[in-house]
Amino acid sequence: MDFTAIKKYPSQISTAFKRFPLASAFAIFASVAFIYVYENFNYPYFSKLTYWLSIYPMAATMIALTISLVQESRKKFSTIPHVVAGAVWLAISIALAFHRVQSDTYAENAYVWITLKFIYTTVFLSIFIAPFFKQKDENGFWAFLMKNIKAAVIAIVISAFLLAAIDGLLFGFLNLFDIKVSGSPFAYSAIICSCTIFPILFFSGIPSIDECLQETPALNKFQASANKFLFLPVISLYIILLYAYIAKIIIQWEMPKGMVSYLVSASMLLMLLRVTLTLPERINPKPSFEKTLLKILPAACIPLVILMSVGIMRRISDYGISENRYYVVAINIFFYAIIAILLTPKIICKSKYIAIVFCSMFFIATNGPLSALNVTHRIWMESIKTELAEEGYNKFPLSMEDAQNFVDRLKVKNTPHTETVLSRLKKLNIRGDEDLAQYITIKNRYNINYDSNNNSNRVSIIKTYIPAKDKYFAIPQNVSQVSYLYKIFHQEDYEFSNDTLFFQLKPQKLDKTFKFFITITDLKQKNVRLLETEGAKIVVESFDINIISGNNKESYFTIHGFLFLE
Repeated sequence: MDFTAIKKYPSQISTAFKRFPLASAFAIFASVAFIYVYENFNYPYFSKLTYWLSIYPMAATMIALTISLVQESRKKFSTIPHVVAGAVWLAISIALAFHRVQSDTYAENAYVWITLKFIYTTVFLSIFIAPFFKQKDENGFWAFLMKNIKAAVIAIVISAFLLAAIDGLLFGFLNLFDIKVSGSPFAYSAIICSCTIFPILFFSGIPSIDECLQETPALNKFQASANKFLFLPVISLYIILLYAYIAKIIIQWEMPKGMVSYLVSASMLLMLLRVTLTLPERINPKPSFEKTLLKILPAACIPLVILMSVGIMRRISDYGISENRYYVVAINIFFYAIIAILLTPKIICKSKYIAIVFCSMFFIATNGPLSALNVTHRIWMESIKTELAEEGYNKFPLSMEDAQNFVDRLKVKNTPHTETVLSRLKKLNIRGDEDLAQYITIKNRYNINYDSNNNSNRVSIIKTYIPAKDKYFAIPQNVSQVSYLYKIFHQEDYEFSNDTLFFQLKPQKLDKTFKFFITITDLKQKNVRLLETEGAKIVVESFDINIISGNNKESYFTIHGFLFLE
């Protein structure tokens, strides 16, 4: 980028506000929203407003940008599409926020999270696909994509430079004038640069739709060299490696390993990226080595995708279906669709159909009766009910004692199938699954022992979170020093005995260790606001505790507050 281009930036930014007024407004709103979220977010609890503000603005920005680009491509400008799309996303986002905050089960939380992923991915792809959806070729899409990649890189560089400059200025100012503040100013600058400045700089570099439609796709020297000397060797090495592994499988007659799915996925994504970026070579009427290679690559990946299918079938056969394996199966099917689209000459706008198939499969895998959550849950529950019937249980829900006996019987069998059922039962149990509760009554869902060692003690757990009561508190008397306290205590840092939690705290620059204790009764009543010992007091703002007896790496507790020393 030369100095002439830099001089044009102020006018380009002004044009971006006129060209994409609603998207620019949402970009500004995004900074305000995330600053509010930063100041009011209280992990792991959040209000409906803070959660909504964290998910709404960025998607709204992309939706407004997409509609503006589509209207520009059709030369029909109206506020109605903006109002309708905005209202739909507003309603969906509010529903997701209410559902997420009020939900208390794994399935509901996972549903909200994966649905948000689907919405954000689909909206992002629509920025590049929707304006050219009715075009008969990919020329405009390719030119638009290349120019937007350049615009995004420039916007990232300028935003990062501006952020570094602002943080440097803040750091110097605060230190020169001995001003003690929290990290909020630095957080604000990062939010503004990433949520407002970057999008608006990117908007200023988005080319016009007419400009892209009139441009003939052509690779510059850098793109041609990168495709020839970077993408091609890397893809070739991946394909050669996997073909050698296929030969090994055939010779030794063994099933593929789990790592195969990652390598095949990487190969397919690199192949798709190269085919997309080298559109000029693909549409060139003159025969060339590059054009021939682009036709061979999708066909060469067919054995790799079949290898991935075999590996997936082996994993499912050995360990059963799970949500992650369901998604891998969906990705595998998507790879077959990609190859079919790329090898079909009649399909001219390949990127459009690939995007349609991807979003359709993403939607099916995340919503409705065929979603990963629903399919996995049905299969898991059927296997558990089958085992209950085989063990002779017919009166439900089981008591705690009967439930533990059922688990113990499965552990005694010690077969791959029963191990799979135990694993499913344990996961559904920890998630607090409502369907499972119809068969097994669990007052404390961590009280059943699922460990393979039959002599192990049953699990006892303390799991609670005490949020901040307010932002003001009384300063204890006779204190001489105070320091901010945020400390995570792992299993080696505390002792749990006689329904009491004991831990030690050694402040920096002091040779003294202070011993504190908390009773389980206070924890359950969420009545932990002041911890006292000789010479020190802790005013607790929030307390997060997750302690499981035994050798468990997930056990910890966190204290967030202030330490006062006498």
